[in-house]
Amino acid sequence: MRFGAWLVVAGLGYAVVQPAYAQYDAPAVVKAVNRAELSSELAGRVTSLPFRMGDTFEKGDVLVGLDCRLYQAQSKKVAAELKAAAVKLKSASELRELRAIGELDVALAESEHAQSEAELAISRINTQRCEVRAPWDGRVVELMVSRFENVTQQQPLIGIVDDSELEAEVVIPAAWLTWLEPGLAAELHIDGLRVTAQAEVSAISPAIDAVSQTVLLRALIAPNDALVPGITGTASFKPNPSQGQ
Repeated sequence: MRFGAWLVVAGLGYAVVQPAYAQYDAPAVVKAVNRAELSSELAGRVTSLPFRMGDTFEKGDVLVGLDCRLYQAQSKKVAAELKAAAVKLKSASELRELRAIGELDVALAESEHAQSEAELAISRINTQRCEVRAPWDGRVVELMVSRFENVTQQQPLIGIVDDSELEAEVVIPAAWLTWLEPGLAAELHIDGLRVTAQAEVSAISPAIDAVSQTVLLRALIAPNDALVPGITGTASFKPNPSQGQ
């Protein structure tokens, strides 16, 4: 904690010296609000890696492409089966009108048609999973596979980050909770760099660490091109004059 300029307050026949403001410092780590490690939902061979480490991409771009010929063929096969089931269902309905077959035959035809519809939906989902697309705008942090490499289901493929929206994670003494609250402004001073960024407390953990008697908070950082996720610094807070300390 650092104190700023000093004020002299006139009393009754005496003067009291008190600080004009107090500044409280705590260690902080810059993190991205959106960061992810995308995995494969299917087993297959990598056919496309359009972006490399450090490249920027937009939401919806294909980040990793897998060989999808097998799933596409399965989808065509199920589509043909659905078409046949639809013809069978139509024929069963017409025969029922002529009282040539019973309700059981029609019910079985309807069930077969519904099953084919479900299988087609599954096959189309698998076909879509052949392409791993970006969930938001961002940059590539790390590639974990190479082209022509065979990957397994749930294998990590690529690490991505959205570095346009950053926040600071700050560990503060629990005693500061008497005056620190969401919305309070803060300054972030980066270690080793002459960079200062403005921030605002966005959330405070509802639990206190029983051993260290500290609390974790998040502070949303104003846009600043000099900051990158992972960099460390010091967060400085100045309580409002109306708040107790």
